[in-house]
Amino acid sequence: MLIFFEYIKNYFKEGFNLKAHIGVAIFLAASLTFNYTYSFGDQSNFYDSFIHASYRTLPSILYLILFYCFAFYGAVLIIKLINKNAQFNLKYLLFGSIGLLLLSVDCSYYLMQFSKFILPENIFVSFWLHHCISNLSSFITVIIPLYILYFLTKTFRPELFGFALNGAKTRPYFYLILFMIPLVFLASLSDNFLETYPTYTDRFEYKALAWSQWQTVAIYELCYGFDFISVELFFRGFLIVGLSKLVGKDALLPMITVYCFLHFGKPMGEAISSIFGGYILGILAFESRNIYGGLIAHLGVAWGMEYLAYLQS
Repeated sequence: MLIFFEYIKNYFKEGFNLKAHIGVAIFLAASLTFNYTYSFGDQSNFYDSFIHASYRTLPSILYLILFYCFAFYGAVLIIKLINKNAQFNLKYLLFGSIGLLLLSVDCSYYLMQFSKFILPENIFVSFWLHHCISNLSSFITVIIPLYILYFLTKTFRPELFGFALNGAKTRPYFYLILFMIPLVFLASLSDNFLETYPTYTDRFEYKALAWSQWQTVAIYELCYGFDFISVELFFRGFLIVGLSKLVGKDALLPMITVYCFLHFGKPMGEAISSIFGGYILGILAFESRNIYGGLIAHLGVAWGMEYLAYLQS
């Protein structure tokens, strides 16, 4: 665990601006308050009422671009107003905007409307397969485009957006998962936990496929885990390891705001905790120049939430 403290200590040695952090914290607090206070119909938050309701349509891509740009550029503007020495430049804003476009296409699930052409007729198998494909779709919407961008430019070489080993030490992150187990367990006791988890509810597709139930659950959970690979690649790999080559430590706070906004459709506690989790994982990615630690921690927590939900349901 000492390596974590070493990374954090190195990060705060120089270039830390408390006022900028407070400014972004106020911005996030106001955004969280608005999202979980205002809603329409029977939805519990603004995101589900306005943005989630438009999924799989072209307008949803536009709404999401505006939504994530508000988070990203809001943080950039606040930091720049407070800290005149912030290193934001046109190249950073350009690549950041490209990334937000990819994220918006991915989160809109627009491409999923074409999955109907390959889904089987059996409603149970179709429902299960649709959820599996949905979690794998980020390979097309995020991973491939990011690496096309990587190989078309020399800006982000040679770190592969954090997939280069760079002397990665993974054992400490497994200790981190042990530390987080009690926190995950406490989160699973909340009233609205089972409204969100498990993310897939069994619809008897295993009977239609003549498989064991654990097989369809395991395949779904592997696909679910793959989605977190794209999340870590985008937020810690692209927005931190990649874009920090352009602006240094100033890349951290805009990443956190967008990461928090990504969770606005989740329970409020999860959205708030994403700020702290994203902050720590962002520091670790910046200092280690890889995303393996974040992958281990993120997958451990995500599958832990799923497992506890299956036990309860």
